[in-house]
Amino acid sequence: MKKLYIIIACLLFSATSYIMANNDKTVTVSYDANNLSHDFDGEWNMITLRGKDISTRERAFLLFNFNDSTFYGNNGCNIVNGKFHISGTNKIAFSDILTTMMVCHNGTSERNIMKALHETTAFKFSVENGIKHLTLVNTKGQNLIHLKNQNINLLNGAWTVSSINNESVTDNNVRIVIDVQEMRIHGNSGCNLFNGTLFIDPYKDWGVEFQELVSTRKMCRNIHIETALLVALEETQFCKELENGEIALFDGNGNQIATLKRLNLK
Repeated sequence: MKKLYIIIACLLFSATSYIMANNDKTVTVSYDANNLSHDFDGEWNMITLRGKDISTRERAFLLFNFNDSTFYGNNGCNIVNGKFHISGTNKIAFSDILTTMMVCHNGTSERNIMKALHETTAFKFSVENGIKHLTLVNTKGQNLIHLKNQNINLLNGAWTVSSINNESVTDNNVRIVIDVQEMRIHGNSGCNLFNGTLFIDPYKDWGVEFQELVSTRKMCRNIHIETALLVALEETQFCKELENGEIALFDGNGNQIATLKRLNLK
């Protein structure tokens, strides 16, 4: 097995560690404990609670704000917010926790999530398939809540479509704008305008779907490009950033069905 010499360089940073999956092997890589705001950046979807899958009406997640040491999120039914304090290399505590008071369909899950937050004393990071994972643990070292950072912000912005089903698209008017914060997509198929919604699946690594796509209905000479594009968007299940900075879209079978190139609007 080839040694990853980058570990030596990474050890220069101060240190709790990420655990990074590499060809089914586990490699420990240090991270900069002085830059935790970057490590905690983005929304963290709650995946499991005390080892069991979380099933709630609303998406359960946490969002950390290091500017004022506050957090915001949802426990699966009610909005939750409060303060957090990090000390040492991996100690964390939640305090002043408040929630809204909606009656929940699965109140047991909500209460158990809140109980786990109150019991949390430390955290662990790991990285798998390029996705950051965060585990909250108690004083006994027992795993309480496992969260995943499904950061699809790499899709944000304006894009041209460089290929559909491995065929090059030369029409630069074929463009897409994706707004992850608003969960919206709109664009130009080369003739008609279209728009729709964005769905990010927290349980699938790099899972993304484009839904409720509608378009104007002008007759176009290049209607085959428009049809192929809309079909490809409707079939998209996953995305991946390529080495050249382009974004590849894949269907549920892992077939690459479209490639997006970032549009420089400057």
